[in-house]
Amino acid sequence: MQIAVIGSGMVGSLIATELSKEYDTTVFDKSEKNLNELLNNNKNIKLKVMDVNDVLFENEINNYQLAINCLPGFMGFNILEKLITLGISCTDISFMPENCLELSDLALKNKCTIIPDAGVAPGLSNLIIGHIVANNDITKIRTMVGGLPKKKKPPWNYKAPFSPIDVIEEYTRPARIKENGLIEIRDALTDIQNFEVEGIGELEAFLTDGLRTLLNSDKNIAKIPNLLEYTIRYPGHAQLVKDLINRGDFSDEIVDFNGGKITKKEKTSLELFDEWKLSKDEEEFTFMIIIATKKDGSEINYTVYDETREGWSSMARTTGLTACAFSKLIIENNISKSGILCPETLGQDKKNYDFVLNFLKERKIRINHN
Repeated sequence: MQIAVIGSGMVGSLIATELSKEYDTTVFDKSEKNLNELLNNNKNIKLKVMDVNDVLFENEINNYQLAINCLPGFMGFNILEKLITLGISCTDISFMPENCLELSDLALKNKCTIIPDAGVAPGLSNLIIGHIVANNDITKIRTMVGGLPKKKKPPWNYKAPFSPIDVIEEYTRPARIKENGLIEIRDALTDIQNFEVEGIGELEAFLTDGLRTLLNSDKNIAKIPNLLEYTIRYPGHAQLVKDLINRGDFSDEIVDFNGGKITKKEKTSLELFDEWKLSKDEEEFTFMIIIATKKDGSEINYTVYDETREGWSSMARTTGLTACAFSKLIIENNISKSGILCPETLGQDKKNYDFVLNFLKERKIRINHN
């Protein structure tokens, strides 16, 4: 099988490196510089310098049976729709703002398999939630997740392993939650939870729009009356972001910048890039907690932990390796059903759940539960 990885950012590069160990893998990106850096570290990978908006892209991508969509969220939906129209199966980590389930009928019509939101959270979290729900009577699930530098650097105490514009989108997009059986809209960065973790220290978590397909993709998940998703940071981070929002720094107002015109949101993203950029020698970690409350009041707890390893950030590892595991489910025909198959649905099959968790544990990602 020929595999196309679309995007050679930090996560796309890891996915391509991992999959090229077993499969014929080509990476598409308009940045020749990024592609050459990737090639320097892995001679097995093939490269295609190409903009996905180029008219030649459709002709070229048509030669592949599986694509991994690693593009930024604002580009994700259009590319996924294009892949489905061409009948190409896809594992998607673009985390698009649109509802990917709108493409379900098209995916069925064109007989391709699509696994959306196939990262760590959403993705691995959804798979675990699907497994929990398949085996227990659950009334509430809270997911908390974040990637953080081991060494704090005030004032932000944060480093982004991917584009700041995607992080800003997470902070500004309204958060959908489910409470007492009803879907409600809350401002992101609210309902701040402060807690301490042994070996890590004090943390805060705030609402973000990470439930996504969990809100409407699966009849078993739909039975859960309370669902919430939080992003984890060091204490004080949420207030700093709120200050930027209150000043209008994340607005779509057009401003002058370096001789051109961009939005304030784009300008802020560029200004934060230097402060948030994760350097290659900087150690960080990813931490996730899933707390499921059963009808009898008892709890099921999962924790996921990973840190920088072999030059790869933990967020790249947890996101990228999860996407690789889902891709292998398609490649090895463990999944042959057409349509959009969300991780929470896949997780209700123990075979899929075990496959993904074993794949990650073999690569030293720590997953524990009680």
